[in-house]
This record gives sequence, structure tokens and C-alpha cells, in this order.
Amino acid sequence: RITEDDLHAHVRNVNEQTASAAMQGVTPPGIADSDGQGGIRREKLSRLRQTIARNMLTSYSTIPQLTNFDDVDTTELERIRQDSKADYAASGIKLTAMPFLVKSIASALKLHPVINASIDLEAKETIYKEYVNIGIAVDTEKGLVVPVLRDADLKSIPQIARELAAIADSARDGSFKIDDLRGGTFTISNLGAIGGTYSTPIINPPEVAILLVGRSRIMPQYIDDEGSEERRG
Repeated sequence: RITEDDLHAHVRNVNEQTASAAMQGVTPPGIADSDGQGGIRREKLSRLRQTIARNMLTSYSTIPQLTNFDDVDTTELERIRQDSKADYAASGIKLTAMPFLVKSIASALKLHPVINASIDLEAKETIYKEYVNIGIAVDTEKGLVVPVLRDADLKSIPQIARELAAIADSARDGSFKIDDLRGGTFTISNLGAIGGTYSTPIINPPEVAILLVGRSRIMPQYIDDEGSEERRG
């Protein structure tokens, strides 16, 4: 028989084990070594991580970093998503806010080509891209990678939703190719997927801008300075 005391004892034991593991921390990967101050572990960077590290260093040292924060009322967008998600689910598509965001950004880039561009310092030229390829930052066990959704301005919401799901799957299972990470003209990083609200992402060269999307939440807002109601932003 299992008594109430047995359950309490089991819970205490599990809590003690969890606390002990937390105190010990997680053993990092790599080969054990010492740096003269104590134990360390060394792990060789993969070619992918070397490339990303070089690009981030190039970005920070050659591109002026300017960050702007804005809150956007997404109440109507959320209503449309909720009204449509059952139809999409019937076709095997999980409808999030991201396809709408990708489509709106792609449309905006067509109207503002100076953002859909790159700088060639050696040739002293601005290169305006006539195509819109949106890089989607994806967190994986091997670190952050940015596969590219091509010709986003020419695709419908369902097409974008399907491709986003495929991109995320290939990034997380490591089946993507290096060419899948090339050719982006603008990048979106979705911090809201892990619960964050504001951050300062680093531009992905040779692009000239990046958008970080924060967590959507319900907040009280004044509407036309006449009163407040809850809106999603």
C-alpha cells in the first residue's frame, strides 16, 4: 500500500535531488583541462559556429548599431488569427502570428528599398535588392541559425506558414544546407517565442537591419484619449 507519508517522503526526496543537481550545475561539453585558475573544458568550434562568430564580429565592428523600441497593437491581428486557425489546422498548418508578420515586413520592404539593401564599401555602392528573402532566426541545440525564406513578398500566408514550419524543423534537426542560410535581405528574430519582450539584436551582415519581435501580451491602453480597454500588443 502507498500511504500519504510515502507520497510526502517521495516529494521531499525529489526536491532534495533537484536542489542538489542545481547546486552542482550542468557539466559543459568539451575536453577537461585547466587554465591555471581551475578546471575548464575545451570544445572545438564547428565550421558553422566559426562562420557565425566571424559574421557577428564583422557586424559589430563595421555596422553602426542603432536600436528603436515600439509597441504595436495586434488586437485585430489576433482576432483574425483566432478566427482562421481552425481552418489552417484542418490543412495541417499551425497558424501563429509569424506568417502575418513575415508578409507585412516583406510588403514594407518593397515600399522601402533602402532597408532591403546592402553596402559594398570596396565598390562604394549601395546595392538595392529586387527580391525579398527573409531570414528567420531559429534557436537550436547547436546555437542560433538563420535559414532564409525566399521571395516572401510573392507568397501567400498559407505558403509562408508551411515554409516557416519546414524551416524550423530543418534547423532543429540539422538537415539544412549552408545555402539555406545564404541570400537573406532582412532578418526577423522572435524573442517572444521564449518569453522575452525587449532586446537589442545584432544585424546579420550584409543586411542593413533586423527586427526583434517581443512577447505578445494584453495591456490596458487609452483609445483616442477617451478611456482605456485591454488590447493585445
